[in-house]
Amino acid sequence: METRELEPSEETQLDFIINEYFEPSKVTSKKRVSSGHINKTYFIQLEGCSYILQKINTHVFPNPDRLMKNIEKVTDHIRMKAIYFGKNPERSVLSIIKSKDGHCVTKRNNQYWRCFRFIDKAKTCTSEKTKETFEEVGRVVGEFQSYLCEFHAADLEDTIEHFHDTPHRYEHFKDVVRKDEFQRKDTCLEEIEFINNHQHIYNLITDKLDKGLIPLRVTHNDTKLSNVMVDEETGKGLCLIDFDTVMKGSLLYDYGDALRLGASTAAEDEKDLSKVHIDLEMIESFSRGFLKEVKSIITKDEIEGLYNGYLIETIEVAMRFLDDYLDGDRYFDIQYSNHNLIRSRNQIKLVKEIEAKEQEIKTIINNVLIELDFKKEFLLW
Repeated sequence: METRELEPSEETQLDFIINEYFEPSKVTSKKRVSSGHINKTYFIQLEGCSYILQKINTHVFPNPDRLMKNIEKVTDHIRMKAIYFGKNPERSVLSIIKSKDGHCVTKRNNQYWRCFRFIDKAKTCTSEKTKETFEEVGRVVGEFQSYLCEFHAADLEDTIEHFHDTPHRYEHFKDVVRKDEFQRKDTCLEEIEFINNHQHIYNLITDKLDKGLIPLRVTHNDTKLSNVMVDEETGKGLCLIDFDTVMKGSLLYDYGDALRLGASTAAEDEKDLSKVHIDLEMIESFSRGFLKEVKSIITKDEIEGLYNGYLIETIEVAMRFLDDYLDGDRYFDIQYSNHNLIRSRNQIKLVKEIEAKEQEIKTIINNVLIELDFKKEFLLW
């Protein structure tokens, strides 16, 4: 986790918030966390324990109370399951720290804050991605699904409406292209055409959800490597973090989004597209860890949709980056003027490889199913 020192004005504001959670004299260190696209994050240390303090981005999450209610419901359920299976609940799920007046959200000057316990002696595997660690990522994502299979997904609020409603996102995308408010369309005509040429696949998951062909489940919706914690000593996966997008949806979203980044050979903003490829061995490793954990809950229709989950999640993110670029970079944090365009081109390169290697990917999934002794009717062929 990369951190930096605080600016004087930033520190003054932060001190008021710290006082809502901790005795200020007990705080030994406070720093700004450099990573993260959406919320402002701070690392707060006390003697013997550490915490994450965040200012919620209300442009992205306009209802912080609804957001935290979702997180509280889901983490409470996972904690109950972890205890049932004899695991340490402090290392098996994100822990919300309530303010001194007992609330999950603190408001000051029309800004909303929340606090979580930092999991000590744990790290994400973003800098040390191997087949073994990515299998652990798959296991953690699968365990999340397994733990929540009995949770009534309909009880969750949509913190971001139509988050993985790909057809709806495509309609918004077309509207942004039509308006071209920032006169950027001519810089990305090839990318726009690519998105338009794939409109026939955008409803493949949403239609099945609407028709009840695949079950509505709790989904994390942001299963990237930096949101999976592993034990520093053993390398074993611990839990998912960053529950801001926990909503109802399909487990195909969590499977696909994890592969989108984890099975890529480059960062999602790599400019040199010759470095951007999909790693079939990583797909195999993640699929093994994931399918091992969901074996008792996954349906045949969901297994048949795993490839589409990977494909659609990747092109949806390509569309979102391009949409944001055309719309003036209002959603994703950027470091330079065409950052979102670079990200979109990067993801489009992945989509092209996913399509070119469709049969290889499906064969990998099928071989993992055979290895894990799935019933014959669950196999892809």
